[in-house]
Amino acid sequence: MSEINPLSNNLQNQSGLEGNSSLDEPKLTAKKTIYFHRKKFYTQSILIALALICIVVLLGQLLESGFLAAMCLLVGIFSMPVFSKELRQDKNILLGYFFVIGLHEIVAFTNAYLFVTYGADFDAGHFQKLSEEFAVYSEWKITNGAQLYTQMLGLVYLWFGKSHLLGEQLSILVFAFSCIILLKIIRLCGMASYKNLSLLAFGALPTMVFLGSVTLRESYQVFSIMLTVFFGLKMHMGRGIKKFVFYLIGFILSMVSMCLLHRGLIGYSMFLVPLFLVWSPTPSKSFRYVKKIRLAAFIIVPIALVSLIIMSDKLLGMETYTRLFSRDGLERISRIRLGPILTPGRTTYGVPFDISSLIMTVYSGLKIYVYYLFAPFPWHVKNFLDVYAFIESIFRLGLIFFSIKYWSNAVGSQRQILGLMLILYFSITLLFSIGTANFGTSIRHHMLSWWIIVITGIPPLMEKLNFIQFGKVKISRKEQLKPL
Repeated sequence: MSEINPLSNNLQNQSGLEGNSSLDEPKLTAKKTIYFHRKKFYTQSILIALALICIVVLLGQLLESGFLAAMCLLVGIFSMPVFSKELRQDKNILLGYFFVIGLHEIVAFTNAYLFVTYGADFDAGHFQKLSEEFAVYSEWKITNGAQLYTQMLGLVYLWFGKSHLLGEQLSILVFAFSCIILLKIIRLCGMASYKNLSLLAFGALPTMVFLGSVTLRESYQVFSIMLTVFFGLKMHMGRGIKKFVFYLIGFILSMVSMCLLHRGLIGYSMFLVPLFLVWSPTPSKSFRYVKKIRLAAFIIVPIALVSLIIMSDKLLGMETYTRLFSRDGLERISRIRLGPILTPGRTTYGVPFDISSLIMTVYSGLKIYVYYLFAPFPWHVKNFLDVYAFIESIFRLGLIFFSIKYWSNAVGSQRQILGLMLILYFSITLLFSIGTANFGTSIRHHMLSWWIIVITGIPPLMEKLNFIQFGKVKISRKEQLKPL
């Protein structure tokens, strides 16, 4: 198909011969060939998907309904490239997608039918148990966070049948959507040179594989944050007032879903609103009324969010969170961190939050943040899992370094977009560092921001590795790093 387009274009550009039937005929033939192959591809994909669904339905007659629903989701996950041009735009992207999805599915089936995998015990097992109980008693309560997640999963079990595999397939389905949004954000950022490697670094990270394919909230949180950022970027890159309003609505709705999944993200949303409404990542090309709408949204949206937080005391039972905005907020953070320190676990790094003076507040806050980003340190390593966590922290440090270096050398709109992404990364990690006192928990929280430094750090890292390998020889690639 790619070989036909140039032929068609060359024929079209022949001067003075556009009306020549002898040239029009090959051009029309080329277009028909493209249409035929495209139609054939879609037809075959749909027929294969329908055949698989029929097989699943027949097998499902002998099995529990929950398993049948899980198999239908499995078919849908592997059929995702049929409906997403981001996944089928490149053969390597397609193979990369199937590879990371395959890894997630292996973990899901292993955990469901063979043995409990890493990360599938404790919280994941607890969520699964609560969801199954909800499917029996179905006592819905207005809430958010972990309880909302278990209720939503319980509703799925109530409608389609209880199946551990079904809950895991839902997590993988959301992860699959995250892969598509990741590729879209990479394209918007103008850093598509190594999009396949970025996809692999995002999806094949062991933490993402093991914790993103079980009944945990992390897959949903990652997707909601990515979707919020995507709509935030599109607000400034779309043309016309209608598109701006459309993306603004998408930005608000995805941000609300983000807040419903985790209480800590409610405070973060109040940071995202002014960030995306005031700081455009691209040179301002606003139409006549876009600036006025942006100013109005900048005033209205934060007020609405503050009102939501105030009302949440009665609606969502979030008295603890609202008190963080009071005078004793720092004292409450200090007391919260004392719990894991007084009863330390194996992965606790035990850094208290000292608010005795301004200097100690800043010093202890920075120390907490450094431990959150890079723990475990060598003196914390005691077993194989600690070794892996240490390697991941080194990889994270490298991506942060190359992201900052890439931003410092960038110019124009590229510098703006890289700066925006770095602000997003450091703000998310700073938020979650406040309440985290062990590197076992921090590994899960890093999933929420991992995709950011993958987008900004993988291209310059690979550029450096290619330079080391080939010296000053110019590297031939289909795509180069391009500014916006």
